[in-house]
Amino acid sequence: MIFKRKKKKLENFDAIGFINDIALPLTPFGDRITNSDVVLICIDRIASQCAKLKGRCIRRDDNGIITERNRNLSFLLKSKPSEYMTPYQFLYKVVSLLLLNDNAFVYPLYDRETLELKSLYPLNPIIVEPIVDKAETYYLKFHFESGESFILPKENVIHLRRFYTGNDVFGGSGSKSSHEALLKTLGINEALLQGVEKAVFSSFQIKGILKLNGLLKEEDRNKAVEAFNRALEGSSKNKSSIVPMDLKSEYVPISLDPKLVDKDTLNFIQSKILDYFGVSLPVFSNSYNENEFNAFYETTIEPLAIQLSEAFSLGLLTDNELRSGTEIVFYSERLQYASWTTKVSAIEKLMSLGIMSINESRALLGLEPIEGGNKRLQSLNFVDSDKANKYQVGEEKEETDGKGNSNSNAEPNKQ
Repeated sequence: MIFKRKKKKLENFDAIGFINDIALPLTPFGDRITNSDVVLICIDRIASQCAKLKGRCIRRDDNGIITERNRNLSFLLKSKPSEYMTPYQFLYKVVSLLLLNDNAFVYPLYDRETLELKSLYPLNPIIVEPIVDKAETYYLKFHFESGESFILPKENVIHLRRFYTGNDVFGGSGSKSSHEALLKTLGINEALLQGVEKAVFSSFQIKGILKLNGLLKEEDRNKAVEAFNRALEGSSKNKSSIVPMDLKSEYVPISLDPKLVDKDTLNFIQSKILDYFGVSLPVFSNSYNENEFNAFYETTIEPLAIQLSEAFSLGLLTDNELRSGTEIVFYSERLQYASWTTKVSAIEKLMSLGIMSINESRALLGLEPIEGGNKRLQSLNFVDSDKANKYQVGEEKEETDGKGNSNSNAEPNKQ
């Protein structure tokens, strides 16, 4: 009896252990935020919009008149930043690196003889060290995954930063941000998703155990299992819910009650990830309207456009050029995302003020330019503000009689 009890206890232990094996352990998320599809989509939404910005090197004079400057630099920004990148790809990569690492570095390559700017290269180092020499000149030492390292003067490197708070040199927690705050949320999100997967998976697992009464040889047990499987297949073919069994067999059901995570919890965790990057749910799902996109532009895209303009200006222009009003600006054609009604209304108002040409208005509507379409039309319903009062009382236009004499002081005819 003692051995039988021990044997029975051992069988129960084996059965419980087998059943517990159905619930597989959760896999840790890891320390790379790119393991999350939500993060990758957020980065793509932001980078793809920033990549539409158009960089220009301009100069504003004292009267606010803008002229194009440095044709070579403008060419690089608008047409060919490097030999293997288009302007869209260049900006997409720069912004993506910024969002991934809280820092982005761009190296401007100059011709050694002419000192003319040749290319712009986004850098993706594994670590960056700030260095100060005895003359208090700042340098950055870049270490790359290939094992190579380079030291560059800090003033010659275009440096963009995100979460620029605690560190004077780098954004985030260092040159290669750890994203500790985001990783906590991503870990919870991954655990919830795995929980849903395990719950669905467990619903297809074993629902019960076939208990064979009596002491049977292995050959007899195998025959009994095969007979039971044939009975299951026959019931399935006959669309019957009844499985015939003899007195030697007993079906013991296993109670499995998988719990699914509620929708609100999943949405809450995902919204925390979206908020971290400044991406709203409509933008994330590409279902935004005009107002929703404008909010996304003002809160996320416009600050990046301003930082791009300032960082590129400091990294590529001399102090004298900056003092003279030269700067690099990344423009955004925001109205491209407006509704048709908004575009037509804007064209009517801007063309009447002489701000927009015919071809510019056609481009806004997605139409091809026409010959002679660079003309600017202006309404005659507007007048110089300095002359508005005179124009209103008629002082600007004196009346004359048929002999050429002024009638400005003449009394009105009396009937």
